Amino acid sequence: MIDNADDLRDKANEFKTGLKKQSINIPIGDEEYDFRISGIGQKSVKLEKYVKFDEIFEAIESGNDNGLEVIIKQLIEDYEEEEDG
Repeated sequence: MIDNADDLRDKANEFKTGLKKQSINIPIGDEEYDFRISGIGQKSVKLEKYVKFDEIFEAIESGNDNGLEVIIKQLIEDYEEEEDG
């Protein structure tokens, strides 16, 4: 069992090619979402998921009111540019 960040990083980088073919299921709200590993570097692992705009509304219309789609929709709705100054 790996018990420190350096060993975890070293193993991730050693097996980078194979790991980038893997995906991770992450529960958010009542659903599980599949994220793929899109990058492995010296400091972090990058996870990626594409969410189509149609999927956002399909999920909401089907009653998923606490999932990733709702979080993304709310973020976009609430976003305002910060003024430089």
